[in-house]
Amino acid sequence: MLGRARASHSITVLERIINIVVPPLVVALGVVGFLVLKALSKPVPREVPEQPLPVVQTVRVVRHSGGLELATDGLVVPYREIQLAVEVDGRIVEKTPQCEAGTFVTKGTLLLRIDKTDYEIEVNRLREQLRQAEAALAEWAVDVQNTQKLLEIAQQQLEIAKRDYQRAERLFGSNAIPQAEFDNARKSLLLAEQEVVNLENQLRTKQASKDRLEAVRDQAAVQLQKAEIDLARTEIRAPSDGVVVSDLVEENTYVRKGTTVLTFEDTSCAQVNCQLTMRQVAWLWAMLEGSSVDAKLATGEAYKVPKLPVTVEYELDGRVFYWEGTLDGYEGLGVDDRTRMVPCRILVPNPTAVKSKVVADTVPEAAGPARQPPALVRGMYVAVRIHVNPKMTVLRVPEQALQPGNVVGRVRDGKLRMVPVEFAQVVPEGALIIAPPELLREGDSVAVSPTPFVENNPLAFSDEGLPVEVQSVL
Repeated sequence: MLGRARASHSITVLERIINIVVPPLVVALGVVGFLVLKALSKPVPREVPEQPLPVVQTVRVVRHSGGLELATDGLVVPYREIQLAVEVDGRIVEKTPQCEAGTFVTKGTLLLRIDKTDYEIEVNRLREQLRQAEAALAEWAVDVQNTQKLLEIAQQQLEIAKRDYQRAERLFGSNAIPQAEFDNARKSLLLAEQEVVNLENQLRTKQASKDRLEAVRDQAAVQLQKAEIDLARTEIRAPSDGVVVSDLVEENTYVRKGTTVLTFEDTSCAQVNCQLTMRQVAWLWAMLEGSSVDAKLATGEAYKVPKLPVTVEYELDGRVFYWEGTLDGYEGLGVDDRTRMVPCRILVPNPTAVKSKVVADTVPEAAGPARQPPALVRGMYVAVRIHVNPKMTVLRVPEQALQPGNVVGRVRDGKLRMVPVEFAQVVPEGALIIAPPELLREGDSVAVSPTPFVENNPLAFSDEGLPVEVQSVL
């Protein structure tokens, strides 16, 4: 019994040892086996499908060789509308046939004449007064000359009297002559000195009176000049080539100085008022100065407009009639608070030099003579084209290459980069733009096909660029 109990106890201990040692050993052997198998196994390569490069169609950037045009509308207004007023009082004795509303007259044409009788009398009176003043000056010159000659004689007599006195003084000292003879010699010397002094005083007085006589003469001359001007003002003449807009007086009407007698429009030059946007004005300066529109101008230059050639166009019956002019300056200063545009002034120096061109295919061949306006006249609504020859390099790209935000897709070395540009205008050949040479230059390629793949793609806006497949269109 005791032996059996000992054998049972040994079996229980062995089972315990097996239960404790075997499970961890099995786990360890499993881990080692897994690691060995993993080390011996080769991973199966995973195939990733290749993404095709975006395809873009491109064209070459070319340099624009012609000038630019800034287009706007304008209204023809009078260059000068003059209110002619009389400058002297009087009765209108003549109103010429040319002094009628709507009549064209040349510069200097007589329009009205005021009675000039009183003014002719005043001119004659002042001429006589001036002649008397000049005669008085001539008399003064003769009188001064005579006094100077008398003074010369008196001075000679004084020298003789001095010698006589000196001789008498010596003789009287040696008792050769009596006292009475010596006194006579002294008296003669004093009289000669007195005569010289009197003549010198007279000469100084006469010389001093010259200023007064000259002032009288000058005053008479000024009064005569004014009277002659008043006499000339009795005739009212056209101040320049132009048209009498309205006549306000009739013959035999008495008018006062300052009375307006007619309204006159100067047609020697025509004026067109137009409005430019602030962007257009900035482009004018940027193009002339060869810098970007963000460049700062000098203080004085900021208030001027560059003198640029302008074509003024007026369309009638399928024809465009045009005149050559010049952008002259601002019409006032500042921005119109209603339109938020800058009013500008264009001058056409020869309003009658009209040219024409056909712009519509609807004009028949046998339409007869062209019905053209004889001149550029007030009230015409016209098209204005301001011609600019920029100093900076202007590039031309197709319109579809210019994307919203004024950016273009430049392609260099197979990489697309979106670069900002400054838009100038659209011409029939495409869009005109300006950009720094480091961003875009002549000969570069730009994308003309849609580029939706650049959205949310930072590579397209970075210096590195986005790789693309290029299909050249031109």
